[in-house]
Amino acid sequence: MADIQPPALPRFLDPILDYLADTLPGPLYSLLETVLAHLIALSTSLFSLIYALVTSNPSEWDIQTILPPLITLLAAYLALISLYRTTSWMVRSSLWMVKWATILGAVFSGIGWVMGNNAAGGAGITSAIGGILLDLLNGPGQNAAGGTRRQTRSQSRQRPKLWDSFDRHFEWQYQENQDDEEGGGEVQKIVKDILGAAGTALREGAWWETLKGMMEPVTEEDSEEGQTPRRRQSNRRAKRNEDPVVS
Repeated sequence: MADIQPPALPRFLDPILDYLADTLPGPLYSLLETVLAHLIALSTSLFSLIYALVTSNPSEWDIQTILPPLITLLAAYLALISLYRTTSWMVRSSLWMVKWATILGAVFSGIGWVMGNNAAGGAGITSAIGGILLDLLNGPGQNAAGGTRRQTRSQSRQRPKLWDSFDRHFEWQYQENQDDEEGGGEVQKIVKDILGAAGTALREGAWWETLKGMMEPVTEEDSEEGQTPRRRQSNRRAKRNEDPVVS
């Protein structure tokens, strides 16, 4: 494809090619010129082959007359197919890269937003998930004991600028560390509330009472079986104690 030069094209196309060369970008003009050259070669070889077959008797067909246009036809066809596959592969690859770049950019932006909220003193994803679970188990804004759940801190103190004093930076860092410790305690409290709510739901369920009712007869039978040998043993001891008196 790259070996075909503009002189291989017909002369009557020179004005059109000159106009396209001044208007279109270089790569696009080169691609258009290559496609046009192969299309012209394909059409001329097809016309030559059909003309040679139609104008001569089948018994007079010569291999030297039929073979050259046939080879040219196949070469032009393969060149166009190769050009089409290469261009379509480039377009598909570009669309694939754009798609996955957009997806990965959105994912990393979301991760950065969540981590940014954590670093800025937000509630964080753990506290958010814990709050959703508590709302489902206990109701909106309620803890396992039925009281109102304390809301976590939503905003952080403003970070001092680079040109602020060292004391202000130190004070801000100290306050952030204190807030992080409080946030860890809040997470532990949320986990404890979730476990307490789950235990309450298990104890208050009807299946728990049914299970206890099924287990109670078994325990009573075991206790009766354990007490029966003791009673028999006590009766035997009483008889042994009475035998010397009778004799």
